[in-house]
Amino acid sequence: MHILTPETAEDFERYFALRWRILRQPWGQPLGSERDTLETQSWHRMACVEERIPVGVARLHLNNPEQAQIRYMAVEHDRQRQGIGVALALELEKVARLLGADEIVLHARDDSIGFYEHLGYRVTAPAHTLYETIRHSEMHKRLR
Repeated sequence: MHILTPETAEDFERYFALRWRILRQPWGQPLGSERDTLETQSWHRMACVEERIPVGVARLHLNNPEQAQIRYMAVEHDRQRQGIGVALALELEKVARLLGADEIVLHARDDSIGFYEHLGYRVTAPAHTLYETIRHSEMHKRLR
């Protein structure tokens, strides 16, 4: 497995397709709902086992100079529990440190809290409920 930065239009097409397929399609959300206005101001990573074919994706952006946020982490269902999500999270933590951030915040789906706790994140507050069914919790991790 390799962690890569999407570079070409084809890379980004595959990257966003995976994000939509895992995070939006199961809830009947339209193509395009997997993107937001911060895409061009963010650091994107994709985990690939074949040549530039992502099996996992994740994004980091800065909320302010001290705080980074991980969003849109998605791993193919048949590739989960193989270290792909861990590798993506650690790579984005490295990027956040290089950018000078002191902490990372994220909003974890309730069924992912244990995954993030294993990486040192702690629940700090309830967060939003997506599509009236997917509860999230705000989690933080200090980087320094």
